[in-house]
Amino acid sequence: MSKLSILNKIGEQLQSLKRLSRTEQGKEIFTFLVFVVLATCIWFILAINDNREDVVQIPIELVNVPQEAFLLQDMPPYIEARIRDKGAALLSYDINGISPIKVNFERHSNQRDAMTINNSAIIEYARRQLRATTSINDIAPDSIRIAFTYDQGRRLPISIDADISTSPFCTLSDSIYTMPDSATIYGKTAQIARIEKLYTEEVVARNINDTTYIKARIKPIEGTRIVPDSITVVIPAEEYTTKTLSVPIIIGGVPDGYSVMTFPSHITVTCHIPMSKYSGATSKDFLIGNTFDQIQTTPGANGAIKVMGAPQYAHNVTLSVDSVEYIISQKTLSPTPQVTDSIQP
Repeated sequence: MSKLSILNKIGEQLQSLKRLSRTEQGKEIFTFLVFVVLATCIWFILAINDNREDVVQIPIELVNVPQEAFLLQDMPPYIEARIRDKGAALLSYDINGISPIKVNFERHSNQRDAMTINNSAIIEYARRQLRATTSINDIAPDSIRIAFTYDQGRRLPISIDADISTSPFCTLSDSIYTMPDSATIYGKTAQIARIEKLYTEEVVARNINDTTYIKARIKPIEGTRIVPDSITVVIPAEEYTTKTLSVPIIIGGVPDGYSVMTFPSHITVTCHIPMSKYSGATSKDFLIGNTFDQIQTTPGANGAIKVMGAPQYAHNVTLSVDSVEYIISQKTLSPTPQVTDSIQP
């Protein structure tokens, strides 16, 4: 719509109002509006001169924190005060805001493990930021306690609590991992010495068909602080394909003096692997077989075989058979030749 058409529309509306104001009905509407405006002005004047209650938020900041001290809790961003004053003063707080309270760490610290601001100190701080005519009826929180430590903290690995499923024809292409892979925990030395690992809150992801990045929080531990408190969980996923390999059967733990032969000596292994791993996957990546002790417990000449090792990216690994024939033979030791000494005449 052009500027000219907009101006024409405005002109038409003004002409309509002008015509309406000349009618008896228009004069009544205009008179009513004038009285509404006057009543509003009178109400406003009375309101700002009456004593009223309001709830205000006063920002609060912690200053002069020693560089070697590490806070285990955050300072609340504000205190909430229920105040009473004339409407004009309350309106001023709403329009101009209230200057933040600056709390000196050294004044309230016990120099060991905590900084405490009691109720009387909070009220005193709040009064300094308000007008002399303003009274405080209530304040929250009524006290503040911030634990801190001078210890350096411990860097710990992060374990992932995950419930993951991929979409059809997709699979995990590698291990799920976090960025970063560790975090620093701060707290009392005796407490953090007993902690060996940090855990994420449960990560749930469904029908993943590509590498996915999920923001996750680290489970908090009471009395400590963890930095960072959230990490990125990386779920590598991609489409999979089926690969078939011929893998040798290995019998482990064969005692000295024995040998084991299996029939067949190789077995067909089928698995789902990511497309990117297809060309690199070989029979050497899989360990199929059993232990000498296990096959001996199987009745008859057949021994069970199983997957004893496979790459993490290989899924749904299946064997063409679950048992094979075997022959255990004991090696015969060659007799040690005797040496006869002879004396030449």
